[in-house]
Amino acid sequence: MLILFRRRARRGQEYRGNDGKGGGNALITGASSGIGEAAALYLAERGWRVIATSRSAARLEPLIARAREGGLAIAPVEMDINSEANVARVMPEALARYGAIDALVNNAGFGLWGPMQTLSDAELKLQFETNFFAAVRVTRAALPAMLERRSGIVVNVSSVLGRMGTPFNGAYVSSKFALEGMSESLKTELQPFGIRVALVEPGLFRTNFPRNASVAAGADASHPLYGEHIERYRGNHDLFERFGGDPARVARLIYKVIMSPNPPFRNPIGLDAHAGILGARLLPQGVYWRLLRKATLG
Repeated sequence: MLILFRRRARRGQEYRGNDGKGGGNALITGASSGIGEAAALYLAERGWRVIATSRSAARLEPLIARAREGGLAIAPVEMDINSEANVARVMPEALARYGAIDALVNNAGFGLWGPMQTLSDAELKLQFETNFFAAVRVTRAALPAMLERRSGIVVNVSSVLGRMGTPFNGAYVSSKFALEGMSESLKTELQPFGIRVALVEPGLFRTNFPRNASVAAGADASHPLYGEHIERYRGNHDLFERFGGDPARVARLIYKVIMSPNPPFRNPIGLDAHAGILGARLLPQGVYWRLLRKATLG
């Protein structure tokens, strides 16, 4: 593993945990692109030592090249979060090499798209394996050291779709609902031990997430029942994507949450995220569902 732990001193920007010592280790899953990459760079620029993970070391090379240029403390670690055996081997190695994790950012995930009727059990299980079980798996591996020190934070990157469902996103939505429910229980369990738990809930941002999404085998525009609706949804979604925000904004929010001694539990970000959550909360149900259908299916 390549180690880039040259640090740039930045007055007043070092993490100070409950033990009062400067510095901090942040482990970020899915750090090879998008929000994970932006968060890795942003935290490293502010004095954090970042352990950046991806299932492929090759996919981390662009991030490491940028870290070299900036003299940033980023260490790449290849870890397949979907493999219990791999996580059980790699996490203790990382902890032994770099020390306890002060901030764990469970960011890795992907979208599975298609009408629920067309989704296979295998497709749904893979969606939950990455978006839910992997976060639980990595968190379990990081917690013993946090509990021993009575210090640390777990940030689970969810989505606005962890609060509301939209058509053809049922697999992704349900995995994020599960992540949010688990996070609620985890927050209460860990609070007596000085460990913080928070959610970050982005809306649409300019990342490779839409292009990396898996499309269910049966989700085709030629489907006799859903084809017309699928075409309209795709057209509307392409329009919305043009207004996606800069993932650096999410990175800044993650940093703010990590640095807060008492962060809000849910942290939505993006105009669409705030509007969707507010609408679901305040509008009469019939009005909300009509607006949601109009916005997504036309």
